[in-house]
Amino acid sequence: MEKEMALFGKRVEEDKYMIAQLIQEERLTALPKDVVEENRKFSELVLEERARFIELLGKAMQDSCNEAKNMAVITEWGNATGNFFLDQGMTLDAALAETGLYRKHLAAVIKSEGRRLGISPEITYDAAELLHALLDHATYAYTHAYTVSYQNKLTTARQEFLELSAPVVPISDSVAILPLVGSIEIDRAHYILERTLLSASELKINTLIVDLSGVIRVDTMVAEQVIKIIQSLGLIGVKAILTGIRPETAQSLTTLGVDVRTLNIGGSLKRALENVYN
Repeated sequence: MEKEMALFGKRVEEDKYMIAQLIQEERLTALPKDVVEENRKFSELVLEERARFIELLGKAMQDSCNEAKNMAVITEWGNATGNFFLDQGMTLDAALAETGLYRKHLAAVIKSEGRRLGISPEITYDAAELLHALLDHATYAYTHAYTVSYQNKLTTARQEFLELSAPVVPISDSVAILPLVGSIEIDRAHYILERTLLSASELKINTLIVDLSGVIRVDTMVAEQVIKIIQSLGLIGVKAILTGIRPETAQSLTTLGVDVRTLNIGGSLKRALENVYN
């Protein structure tokens, strides 16, 4: 049967561009013409990648007895391609949707070659099953590489976001501002606390204005973290002034049992700055 598998594989390899073109045409048919035109160069690159992958499948069939080697080659392809197409902005569902097209057109080539060479239906079926197994492994390798890279990018993006979420901005040798913006969840709150203390120590300031006017919602969790920031700053000799306090923010602080009268509340940021320098 290895001889027949080699014949099937040779045909797949020889017809790699034809098969790749058929798959590409079906994919592009579903897209608006202007989108196709805008992405013409990228489509040419994708066509070459399709043909290269189909060639790998054909070679694997020709060397069907060496399963371990074939799977290693397919895995290497999946890792490289998954990372590449993630960088190019292709979504995972769009890539996976093409698996069915590969099965369809490769199966058609196998059936055609089986009839042309007079190979028994049983062996032709086995050849199709081998291709399905190779495609399944390629899909797994591609998906795994894509998902891992995507998670790594999310982790990096989140770290960059956190680093930008606690911008202690010095406005003089002794005074700085911490403008908080957006929503604050527990992870970000912890990071802000740690980063603020570090920045205050590095800058050697004695006053930090914590402005909450840009915070979307201040619940008890956020209020608790704000109090922790104030208390921790006090331990290192930095006076914290709260600005941008809304009624709901004061309510959250009261819920925690905090007497707002004990806090340095400066009203608006502008007023707090005036008070600091007057």
